[in-house]
Amino acid sequence: MLPFISLNAQDLIHTKDGSKIEVKILVINQEEIQYKKYNNLDGPLYILPKTEATQIDFANGTVEYISNNQTSSKPSMAETQAFLIETINAHGFEEDNFKRRCDVSFEGDFLRLKIINKKGDKPVNAGLLYDFARVIKFQNVSDRGDKAFVNIWVMRQTNPDKDIWDKHKMVMRVDNAANAESILRALKHYSELLIEKQYKEKGSSKF
Repeated sequence: MLPFISLNAQDLIHTKDGSKIEVKILVINQEEIQYKKYNNLDGPLYILPKTEATQIDFANGTVEYISNNQTSSKPSMAETQAFLIETINAHGFEEDNFKRRCDVSFEGDFLRLKIINKKGDKPVNAGLLYDFARVIKFQNVSDRGDKAFVNIWVMRQTNPDKDIWDKHKMVMRVDNAANAESILRALKHYSELLIEKQYKEKGSSKF
């Protein structure tokens, strides 16, 4: 996870020994959590190995559970799809404003992204169909403080009748950086699952 700073309230780290630390999270990556103590934001930077944390309650209400069981399985295809539907539909918006929400569904392995009208009762169009087995580039989350953006170059279907796909930059506005990072991580994981699935299917083909 790339750096982000929540502005109005403290984040809370739960540790393995049962402690709860009120902090301002600065950086989270695969190995560690970097933070400052909430009651001393001008003080030193602290680094906590992720293996020592069990849960992070972010200031925006988002909760991230940290699994330190190296033998535990990663989220399945169905679990990842369900997470993306729930998270994007709750926190994702069209690129230009927060007036119209995103609506994600899956058609087989393909992701369908629609935009819902301002009333929130129906989509404004049929949406765009994306193939996350063919991602050109995952860009870093763009954190603007009061909003964040997920930017991904990925193949989208431009002609359903002829099954034509072209490179497209998918841009999604998200209500904060923490949720944007969660969405980006899930989409990366989903892409990896799709590539792994295709590899296994090719390996089992008979020539």
